[in-house]
Amino acid sequence: MRPNASKNQELTKQYPFVTDILSARMEPHDGNGGTSVNDLTIRVEKADGDLMFRRANNIGLGDSSCIFQFKGNRKDQVMRRGEYLFAIDGKGKIVNRVNWPRNDEEKRKTGEIYGWSALWAGRVTFANNKEGYSNPIWDKVKYLVWVTVEAWHTDTKNDDMPGGRFGEFKDRSVHITIYGAPDQGFEKLQEESSVYTNLSLDTRVMIRGVLDKNHDIVSMGGMLYEMCIMFQDEVYFNGMKEVLDGSEFHGASGQFGAVKVLCAEMCGYDRVMLEDSASYVSFQLRPGSKHMYVLGQQGTLPQIRNLVRTMVRMWREKPELRVAFKPDKNISVA
Repeated sequence: MRPNASKNQELTKQYPFVTDILSARMEPHDGNGGTSVNDLTIRVEKADGDLMFRRANNIGLGDSSCIFQFKGNRKDQVMRRGEYLFAIDGKGKIVNRVNWPRNDEEKRKTGEIYGWSALWAGRVTFANNKEGYSNPIWDKVKYLVWVTVEAWHTDTKNDDMPGGRFGEFKDRSVHITIYGAPDQGFEKLQEESSVYTNLSLDTRVMIRGVLDKNHDIVSMGGMLYEMCIMFQDEVYFNGMKEVLDGSEFHGASGQFGAVKVLCAEMCGYDRVMLEDSASYVSFQLRPGSKHMYVLGQQGTLPQIRNLVRTMVRMWREKPELRVAFKPDKNISVA
């Protein structure tokens, strides 16, 4: 949407601090190193626990990573992305700003940073060299504003060029979500939020958690494995694998309520994905093995648990629905 579109003008008038945010320097910049905006979207929501444990998904800031598309109006273009969180007080002033690590190298130095850190104005180093937060500003904050900045460039398709694959600048977009204070207030929201309920799990989070010996992440990895074993015992080795093995296409799929199941045999490995509109989890079976393992996931622990429980319940309690799982020649499991 154009920055001067009527809807954006109305929201900017209602929330004047949006103008200050747009003028702040946030990577990635435009072609002249500035803050011009070609596309702007503004949304208004209420803060929740997922925001407290949200992390930035920065791409192409200080490293060679990028996002690209093979078709559509972005074909032959690549994109950088930077994300930020601003805390706004009752007078509409910016009182805090969270700049997440730009890339994995910086993240190794700082550790994980979550959205709730915007509610603290300072950091301290304890005697054991562990870092923590100080000076809470819960009582000052009226809004938390999540900002995603994206800049598209032509794709040079040559990593060895001075700018890598980022060629001529095309356009820069800013996506803003204004989160109003929850009914219980920000202090109570942070207290009530839990890493076990609100943290979105992906492969990178799980790997870093193991490397950093993060007790919570390691524990959740064990919970995911238990879900995997429950799925293999109740569903996969209880009729599902027979359908896959009997398929001439080496693939099968089915819809069970809101859960879609995709299953394929790839180079001797059996792979299954359960997904809905908000999350997914995939399991894999090595050739000759009797035990599946978790291959990947995206979503909070409750979301993934719901996927597995729904599938197990419908497969076990309603055998007549199993006919929905059929051979599928168009199957593709990531």
